[in-house]
Amino acid sequence: MLIPHDDFKVSRIVKSDFMDVEDLEVPGLLKAYEYWDKVRAGRVGPPRRDFRLEALPAEVIPCMAMVDFIGPPLDFYYRFFGTRMVEIAGQELTGRRYHTDKITGYGFVNAEIFPIMIEKRVPICSRTQWITVRGLDMTTSTVRLPLSEDGETITGGVTANSFQTGHI
Repeated sequence: MLIPHDDFKVSRIVKSDFMDVEDLEVPGLLKAYEYWDKVRAGRVGPPRRDFRLEALPAEVIPCMAMVDFIGPPLDFYYRFFGTRMVEIAGQELTGRRYHTDKITGYGFVNAEIFPIMIEKRVPICSRTQWITVRGLDMTTSTVRLPLSEDGETITGGVTANSFQTGHI
């Protein structure tokens, strides 16, 4: 069932927690992490050209985004924004920059967590429980995976998400 995107606008965050990779319970997120781990080949992250979305299960790709980090100051350019992400955000972000284009209503969690991923140089897993403006309870589980063009410097990231509606 498709829910109108207005239903997904954030009213308030109930709770946001970091998780260990081992605590990921969503098979698609685990597959994205395992694929990333394989193609990074011991580096801090694989180059963007080595992380091929089409290598992932088809059901995972619509819930993914791929960004390039630009700056300073840090901004992120959406190189890819999956179709389910468009539905949740209510807007297409492919080809747009988060801060420069003043994206509203979506991405604020990434704006807080991407800098942590860059600083720690590791994947970051989180679960955010939130209420939409129409009172819908949502839980988003996310794994954020660093990309690196030189194997050392974090130059981009991939997010894989799972969106669940229902009671928190």
